[in-house]
Amino acid sequence: MHLILNNIYVSRMTFNKNSKDARIALISPRAVASKNMIRRVQPPLGLCCIAAGLRENGFKNLMIYDTLIEDYNDVRSLKSGDGMITYGASGEKIIEKMNDFKPDIVGVSSLFSSQVSQAYEVARAIKKYNKETIVVFGGIHASDKPEEVLNDEKCVDFVMRGEGDYTWSTFVEKIFENKNNLKDVPGLVQRKGKEFLKNPMAPLIHDMDALPIPAWDLVPMEKYFEIAMYHNPYVKSGRVGCIMTSRGCPDRCYFCSSTVFFGHKFRQMSPERVGEMVDYLVEKFQIKELQIEDDNFAVNPIRVNKICDRIKHHKLRVTMPNAMRADTPLNRDKRLEMFKNMREAGWDQIGLGVECGDPEFLNDVIGKRLDLDEVVATCDLAHQAGLLVHTNFMMGFPFETKKTRDRTINFAMNLDSDSYSLSLATPLPGTKMWDIVEKNNLFHESYNFDTGLPTLVSIKPHDIKDVELKTLVENTNKKLNYKASQKKQAVRDKYKLLKSSVHGDRKYMDPSSASIEIDKEIIPMSKVLSNEGTHGTENRGAARPEIVNKNKS
Repeated sequence: MHLILNNIYVSRMTFNKNSKDARIALISPRAVASKNMIRRVQPPLGLCCIAAGLRENGFKNLMIYDTLIEDYNDVRSLKSGDGMITYGASGEKIIEKMNDFKPDIVGVSSLFSSQVSQAYEVARAIKKYNKETIVVFGGIHASDKPEEVLNDEKCVDFVMRGEGDYTWSTFVEKIFENKNNLKDVPGLVQRKGKEFLKNPMAPLIHDMDALPIPAWDLVPMEKYFEIAMYHNPYVKSGRVGCIMTSRGCPDRCYFCSSTVFFGHKFRQMSPERVGEMVDYLVEKFQIKELQIEDDNFAVNPIRVNKICDRIKHHKLRVTMPNAMRADTPLNRDKRLEMFKNMREAGWDQIGLGVECGDPEFLNDVIGKRLDLDEVVATCDLAHQAGLLVHTNFMMGFPFETKKTRDRTINFAMNLDSDSYSLSLATPLPGTKMWDIVEKNNLFHESYNFDTGLPTLVSIKPHDIKDVELKTLVENTNKKLNYKASQKKQAVRDKYKLLKSSVHGDRKYMDPSSASIEIDKEIIPMSKVLSNEGTHGTENRGAARPEIVNKNKS
């Protein structure tokens, strides 16, 4: 006999047990990338947080299956995009794992829109294993487009919107009660005939210290340490811990989808809780490096200074793959103090989100609210403190003109940054930029979710051919990073940290390559990485003291 539950046939035998005995698998799908991009892999932090919440609530039969780490070298061409690949464990391997674990419920993370096709493949594999196993989707893409997910893929039974740290426990408890009505599960979306039922979202989690430490013990940390291809792949030791110490961003940049999921209110862990999390990673996994994945780590500089004091005794190498604002804190003396504390605590590099060198476009269109003078000053202040600086820029925005592109290139070329990434703007569901692109029919004819990557043209260019725009971005990336590499030995030493070839990724100079081509000139890699011509430049301090000291007079 079967019980009909919201159009899902759920075996009475399967659920004839205590909900705490439920067998729950959380799966991270294969990744999609350009064949020229680094194949990154690191512990799926969101799934580790959900598993930790479930375990704290008494659920003990848990599994996290990260397809990327389970079969990192299974690389296949993607049919829907020229020059595109996917990598990670296949559907067949997922089924093998499910046969061993025998889950009642499977959660699938579709963190980014570019992963959604691979997440659908996971759902199909689960239903092939057992059509009665319940499949739940979560992540940024599913949270913004739940009806589309449920409409596009019938193997997905539910979508869980928003932060899942607590809502997953509620869902499992309710569904094991064999109730037709799941209206008490915050954020849940389900089918009802040809319509969809959307429960109200759960409130954002404000007490970040109450969250349990992510369940890193449920993933094969040693495998990640061995491959060592993290968000920031420049690592001296493969033993890297990746953490988030806050959620939410007060900024309203029109291209960013993070606030669709985490909101605009900045919610932070206390310095002590951050310290406890780092203590755990050091003691249990003997990490040597830390990568902080916050969207805007330095919103509260007092907290930053206290975190530095709390963790510096571990003597870790610390980097921040995501960017911070260049004007935090506003007072430059305090900014320099913060940078000095970060350097003393082990910080090696900071990242800045600049986005665009045209101040009018940056603030009036993108909504960044940033004075570009602060970017210049922050580069100098960071160097004065002994930090490297990575800066992020974009091109290919809707209705962008040559004037804006030229201003961005000129600003970046004159900026004393140590490395750069210039990306092609990608429309993400839930953002204002997506709405502009959709309203004006600006999606490039080759665009789909798989091809929504920062190396490809996703938006129809306004006054330049798509091929020319792509070439301009690729060539400018090389020029910017070559320029930066000639200033500091520390930058060239950083390039040498890559564990393997990066095959021409836009952000990285590949030390295994024989040469790079810039403006049709072939430059030997030996020249890029040589020590010649840089003596006496390593501790030069601020390049433009008149800007650094602007607010002292």
